[in-house]
Amino acid sequence: MQDAPHSDTTQEISPSKVLLQSASHSAQRSILNASHCDIQSRQLIENALKDPIAKIPAVFKHNYYQFQYRHQKSYLKQVNYVAQLAFLIYFWADHFVIPDVSTLSGMTRVIAILIGCGLNFFLFKYVRQIQWLDLILPLSTSVSAIIWFELLLHSTSAWISTYLYASVILIVLGNLSIQVHFRRSLITSALISVVILYGVYRLSSLQDFYIFLLVYTPILLFSIYIAWINTLNARKNFLRALLEDWNYHILNEMAQTDELTQLHNRRHFMHAVGHLIQACCHESTAALLIFDVDRFKVINDTYGHDVGDRVLRSIAEVSQREMRQGDILARFGGEEFIVFLPHTTKQDALKIAERLRQKLSQQGISLQDQELHFSVSVGVAELGVAQCNLEPLIKQADLALYTAKHQGRNCVMHYDDLDLASCERLELVR
Repeated sequence: MQDAPHSDTTQEISPSKVLLQSASHSAQRSILNASHCDIQSRQLIENALKDPIAKIPAVFKHNYYQFQYRHQKSYLKQVNYVAQLAFLIYFWADHFVIPDVSTLSGMTRVIAILIGCGLNFFLFKYVRQIQWLDLILPLSTSVSAIIWFELLLHSTSAWISTYLYASVILIVLGNLSIQVHFRRSLITSALISVVILYGVYRLSSLQDFYIFLLVYTPILLFSIYIAWINTLNARKNFLRALLEDWNYHILNEMAQTDELTQLHNRRHFMHAVGHLIQACCHESTAALLIFDVDRFKVINDTYGHDVGDRVLRSIAEVSQREMRQGDILARFGGEEFIVFLPHTTKQDALKIAERLRQKLSQQGISLQDQELHFSVSVGVAELGVAQCNLEPLIKQADLALYTAKHQGRNCVMHYDDLDLASCERLELVR
């Protein structure tokens, strides 16, 4: 349809913006797209929760990474700085166990920490992919292991064979931060283990190496188990949050949508348009249409309520097609519909109402042996200057609608064109 022109305003407030502003904080933090709120998506989520490994469905992988970034970034950042602090504190152990390289140890650790802190700051500030942030500690642990074993290789201390066992902390620390990808923890565990075992092999006899391997293996498996539990819990927490989000979207839609016509319901219309009028009543004109089906009770009594429901659905479909972007259409109750037309003058509102009336009068419902035609009556009211209350506007449009009904139905009436004296008599009769 040809849109009636909107008035040009520099600071025009969009109805969609007002609706977004009135959304709750929960909706703003939503992790699930409304387009995914169907039965198939819910089935995928429930099946993933029942899965022993809680595998994330491919369609939700992006949501999973966003969720983990939001909830794990702070933890990963903290554990990385704590690990660097622990690496620095080990200088004191070096000072007592391998005193001949304590100076080299101190200088190396300080330089490594400065570089590490700088990289941490940069990565956590600018990298948005949680998959990479999840790997910072395991990779930095591998570098720390290389540095530590190089220091031991330069020492002649008699305590080295015992001190080697302190390296098992590295594999635990490397797997402590894994929260997103368990498979990557296996790769980084292998990398850290190669560095540690190669270092031990170079620093000890073959017999001592085997003894170290016997001690190291259970700790390696335990650290991998920690990584697995972390990633499994992260997946399950995400899937539960996803299911809660799905329920939120569905309940929110049910609270705002008329089940029969799939239009906004009265509650949502009053809330949304009430906010919109308060936001724009001083800046632009607006109008309101109220229309309902003529002799709807006769249709229900003659053809049955199922045909009456088809009539209402047909009206909803045609009305949606006739509305402009930004118009707010709702089922107001029973056979009554309501439309808020922002940035619309009286003349434009009347044109829209008349066009809608004509389109609906041309619409028909196919029955077994005939085609049922119906009509609507429309009441129009214009938002007054500095009028920031919806209730009076509804009453005016409703009175115009009632007058249109009284004057023969299947017509459009504007509140400004009413004979108020006659309207008062009609109200008494009503």
